[in-house]
Amino acid sequence: MTNNLIKFPQIPADSKWTLSRFGLEFKNPRWWIEVFIIAFAYTSVSWLVINTIPKNPNIPSPVWPGAGIVVGLLLSWGRSRWFGVFLGTLYFNYLKRGLSVILPPIGASIGSTIGALITVSLILHFTRSNYPLRHVRHVVIFTLCSMFTGTVFQPIVGILSYSSFMSKLWSDNLAKAFFPWWIGDSISVLLFAPLVFVWLRSPKDYKIKSWLHWEVVSSIASLIVISYLSFFKDQPIEYLLLPPLLWSAFRFGAKYTTLMVVLISMTATYATANQLGVFYKSTVEGNSVLLLQLFMGVIAITTMSVLAIVSENDRANLRLQRANIDLEQRVIERTQELQLSEANAKALATKAEAANQAKSAFIANMSHELRSPLNAVIGFSQLMLRTTNLPTEHYENASIIYRCGDYLLTLINNILDLSKIEAGKSTLNVHNFDLYNLLDDVEDMFQIRAANGGINLVFERDHDVPRYIRTDEVKLRQVLINLLGNAIKFTEVGTVHLNLKNVSKLANCNANECILDFTIRDTGVGISPEELSNLFISFAQAQAGREKQEGTGLGLAISRKFVQLMGGDISVTSELKQGTSFQFQIQAQIGQESINDPTNKRRALSLAPNQPTYKILVVDDKPVNCQLLTKLLHPMGFEVKEASNGQEAIAIWDVWEPHLIWMDMRMPVMDGYEATQYIKSTTKGNATAVIALTASVLEEEKAIVLSTGCDDFVRKPFREQIIFDTLAKHLGVKYVYEQVLENTQEIDQKIDVYLEMSLISEKLKIMPDRWIMQLYKSALEADKNLVMQLIEEIPDRESALARSLSKLTRNFQFEKLIDLIEPIL
Repeated sequence: MTNNLIKFPQIPADSKWTLSRFGLEFKNPRWWIEVFIIAFAYTSVSWLVINTIPKNPNIPSPVWPGAGIVVGLLLSWGRSRWFGVFLGTLYFNYLKRGLSVILPPIGASIGSTIGALITVSLILHFTRSNYPLRHVRHVVIFTLCSMFTGTVFQPIVGILSYSSFMSKLWSDNLAKAFFPWWIGDSISVLLFAPLVFVWLRSPKDYKIKSWLHWEVVSSIASLIVISYLSFFKDQPIEYLLLPPLLWSAFRFGAKYTTLMVVLISMTATYATANQLGVFYKSTVEGNSVLLLQLFMGVIAITTMSVLAIVSENDRANLRLQRANIDLEQRVIERTQELQLSEANAKALATKAEAANQAKSAFIANMSHELRSPLNAVIGFSQLMLRTTNLPTEHYENASIIYRCGDYLLTLINNILDLSKIEAGKSTLNVHNFDLYNLLDDVEDMFQIRAANGGINLVFERDHDVPRYIRTDEVKLRQVLINLLGNAIKFTEVGTVHLNLKNVSKLANCNANECILDFTIRDTGVGISPEELSNLFISFAQAQAGREKQEGTGLGLAISRKFVQLMGGDISVTSELKQGTSFQFQIQAQIGQESINDPTNKRRALSLAPNQPTYKILVVDDKPVNCQLLTKLLHPMGFEVKEASNGQEAIAIWDVWEPHLIWMDMRMPVMDGYEATQYIKSTTKGNATAVIALTASVLEEEKAIVLSTGCDDFVRKPFREQIIFDTLAKHLGVKYVYEQVLENTQEIDQKIDVYLEMSLISEKLKIMPDRWIMQLYKSALEADKNLVMQLIEEIPDRESALARSLSKLTRNFQFEKLIDLIEPIL
């Protein structure tokens, strides 16, 4: 069979037009219970007011409790129970007027329901709290919403509903009916909504421990006496009710206080309606209950405000108590931790010692592995520089190896010093040094790198910059290297410019002090303004650095710490795709050129005559280290023997009886510690000087080494002068020194003389005529930048020529440059 029934489209269960969206939860039993409670409460209380308080038929009651009760219930249970308000008001209106009038009660009920919803919704919206009476700000919002929102809407709709269908009496008294109706509903909300809300939502806010307590009895008695005299004996002392009410707010909480306010207000209303009390006369004369309503509003608002203040104070005290409890708990926990730490002191000390030893071992191993091969690099380059018959250009090569090795040693020491910076223990190592030489070394270091990248590297300094200053040379060098390295790394084309000024005059410094201002500018990619604030944070990198995937983000942070240690600070300005400028100032003292010291500056050539033959034992597991000391000492006139471990050293010492032993501390078979202890434990060993020669940089290891019996401590890599000075210190050795040249930098002078002698006009012919003519014109114009750019075009195989021309250019010796070019034009 065919089903011919018409099928209507079904509305989906999750449609936005479901009844639950409008607060109609017909399938929820709790919803029905609360709806009926609201309807019953409104009807019963309104019926009680109608039958208890006499009133004018055309003027509503001075206070309408039902309006406030439903607002309090909606605040407590939710706005979805609005249907109870509608049922209660509708039933009461029909109960009051009968079924003879149908539409006006419906209109009035709709107005009362919507008005209550407006009031509740605005209170919740503006207070943004489910308990809108805890703060004074909430009380102000509650008061304004109670008086000027839904309570205005309710009488308007109610009066219009009745005036449209009722007798002419309503139409003639619209203005008279609106004002007391509005005020009555507003006062009712102020009185009864807090009462209902507090009693339903604050089960713990009940501070009365006993109704027979003297404070409770005194409060109730004073309220009864003052109310009796004011409302039944015409005594104008009604506002004396405020002190006990405020006292109740402070001492007994919201439930008791709101109950007392409602009881007093209803007593005043009842007495006035029965022609008694201070408000009756004003009501008769003015045909208005406004004074009574204002009195009820004042005590309601005042007590709510005080209750909010008390609530805020209670919460503040609660937070303070919690903080105190938390602090006490922390103290207890800390005490327990201390007691536990005392009980486990030995175990923790053992673990800490083990961890410290592990860290020390790691640092020692890392330092040893780096410094040991570096010892050979620096040592053998020194041996080459000691050779008298070495060709001059080989002196240059050896000098470069020595200086690079020495600088690498400085970098290793700086890496190990980073931990001191983080611990705040980094200090300045102040001494005299040649600032001009430092700048020249840094320029030489970056010149090739800049040239390979097609970048013009320019160093300029004012004429009044002192040559010799006193500050930390190592830290200043490191700052310049960090900043110049970044500038070259992030510059693809253009110029990296370093400018040095003496700004001491601007700062009014003393005669022996100076302030040096360094500015390093580049034409690189630049840094965005958003990244500038994080530039000096450890491990932070700008976008350009992250794209290159180079560096750790520590360079600028370390540079700033170093500059601050030297009495200044560093700043940066940058523009994307335009370049970056770093500027920093340091404070320094005017230094002096070091005076030659024969024992420190002059090179020892051999042992002085008429001395005994000194026997030296070198103990090291690495043959290259033994070979280095042997080649250094044997030509001087010492007898030298070698041993590869402590066991061999003891055997040779016992038979040969050397005057001094250079003892490496870390060796296989038997280390230097054990060998030294054995030697020093004998009478014969006390006459032998044992010098620890180790690559470790740990101060604690130095103490350990000396405690084993070593007479002194020398770190690798060493300079030859330290070796000779140590021998003189412990053996009284005297040397024959070479004659010192007038200039203190002998090697550099040899190199400079060689370069100057080898710089002839013919060597320029390797370059095109066009290049020679451009160089000549640039020299005539004294254009340093253009000359340096032309020098960069010289092939790498002619590095000596490039260096000679660069030296003339940096010293602004353009006359010599012109004299060099003119013969070949």
